[in-house]
Formats: sequence, structure tokens, C-alpha cells
Amino acid sequence: MSGEKKPYVIRLDDYFIQNGMSTYRAVRKFLRNNNVLINGNVVIDSGYPLNTKEDELFVNGEKILLHSHLYLMMNKKQNTLCTSAPTERETVFSTIEESLLHPEGLPPLHTAGRLDRDTEGLLLLTTDGKLSHKLTDPETHITKTYLVNLRDSVDCNRQLKYKEIFASGTLHLPPEKKGAAFTARAADLEWDESSEDGKICRLTLTEGKFHQVKRMFRAVGNEVVFLKRIAMGSLHLDDSIPSGEFRPLTDEEISILL
Repeated sequence: MSGEKKPYVIRLDDYFIQNGMSTYRAVRKFLRNNNVLINGNVVIDSGYPLNTKEDELFVNGEKILLHSHLYLMMNKKQNTLCTSAPTERETVFSTIEESLLHPEGLPPLHTAGRLDRDTEGLLLLTTDGKLSHKLTDPETHITKTYLVNLRDSVDCNRQLKYKEIFASGTLHLPPEKKGAAFTARAADLEWDESSEDGKICRLTLTEGKFHQVKRMFRAVGNEVVFLKRIAMGSLHLDDSIPSGEFRPLTDEEISILL
């Protein structure tokens, strides 16, 4: 059908909004005050239909890599849920404007994987279902790294023991309310040398089972009191993002993921 809406064609102002510009008024001002070229032609019309598959966009002489999907990095704050279902509790979507939650011509924004309600840190939100599957499929073995604070101090000998147990790939985790029993894959544990009491470490996993980090430390007799995801593969949390806020991924960051 000739009138069928193409998901890779988007209004120019919507594209700028999805990629970090604050308001439609700001987009119009930006177009007036900057040299924006599409396929070699100067564009000041904020409603220009941008084809993210075929068009070339230059801003002040710099080529902009076009993406047909939306990619956001959030620094998730504690006590927020990773759900789009109706709830009275605060969710990671609560402060995101409607134009990003349901971008025109694209699937709804969703989280690429989840973090527990009391876990904070790196969370990716996207309209790209293919990327979400890649990041969450355990067969892709994409690493997730967490900063962990423990309840009990761990001396040097026990630190080595924890590291050996986690690296063995034989740690059996009993079932919990919503989590079945399983044997954790080999994981890399690094202790923070600046932590004099041996309570701070970084744990890198290649899977993400229910409450896995908490269950792993519980299995060796300790408890997690603070948990923050700081990396997914080679993508690291931007520490300049305030807790609970987000920003678009850069072209370089998107390339890392794709």
C-alpha cells in the first residue's frame, strides 16, 4: 500500500527529540541557527520526513549516523520497577515523556533486560527488539558487571575462596520463591583494594537468573546490601548521569552493542 507508514521514516524534529534535544521549540531554533544538510540540501523544516535508512544527515559539517530505533542509557535508581504494566509504584518509565515511550512509527520503548527493584545502575531502554533479545539471550554470553557491597567483612583468605568458588562454574543455588534451583556459570570476582574491610567487590556474570548475585553471595554465607550494575559487555555506565535520569546512547555506544 502506497500510504503505509514506514517505521524508518520519522519527522526530523522527532528524531532530534529522541536523540537528546529537549523540546520541539529547541529543535526549530537549532535548525535556524545551524547548518543542517540532508542529502546535500539545507533543511530548516522541522517536519521534514527523515528516512533513516537512505538519507544522509550532516550537522555543521559532521555526518550523523542515523538509527531507525531509539536507544537510551538510564542510571536506574533504587526502588523503581522495570515494568510498563499499570502499578501504583514508581517505575523506570514514570519520568519519561510520552513521545519517547511511544515514538511515532516505532514499537513502544521497553527495557533490554531488567534490574531488581532495589538494584540501581546501568539500564538500557530501546525500541529495538532484536537488540533486546541479543542482550538478554544467555547463549550470547554478554557479560554484566555489578558493584557489590556486602554485609560481612571478608578477609584475604576468604576473598580467594569466594573467587575460586564463583569461577568454578559448580556453585549450586537452591530454589527461591520465584527462582528455580540452578548451577551458576563461572563468574569473575574482583575485590576492591581500597575497601579495607573487604566488603566491596565487582562481579561479572554471563547470565542473569532471578536474584542471581544475591543468591550467589548468600550461598557462600554472606548477604548483599547494595547492588549496582556498572557495565554490559564493553558498555559502561556514564557516571555523570544523575540517579533516575537517562540520555541517548552515542553513536559509538550503539556500535558497541550492535
